[in-house]
Amino acid sequence: MTLDIIIGHKMLDFIKLLFWRKELDSSSKWFDKNQPAQDRFWELEDWNEELEERIIELEKNSHPCKELHEFEVYPELIKRITDLENEINNLNSKINSK
Repeated sequence: MTLDIIIGHKMLDFIKLLFWRKELDSSSKWFDKNQPAQDRFWELEDWNEELEERIIELEKNSHPCKELHEFEVYPELIKRITDLENEINNLNSKINSK
């Protein structure tokens, strides 16, 4: 890259930064003129911070999820399902034999 291109890119980035700054300033002025919106913004900001803290706490205290077969009642559940399937098969056999 030539020096002209590098300077051109830096100048373009600087101009974009100026436009971004102008946009921020106009948003800030709008909030200054609209106090209820500014108050609501701060309420939402506080609520967001609270939620972030709660999420961090939940992540610290949570455990990895369990697979179905890791639960104590899994063998009973499988037996019950198997029994029901057998009963359905028996009923189907009786119906089909008639």
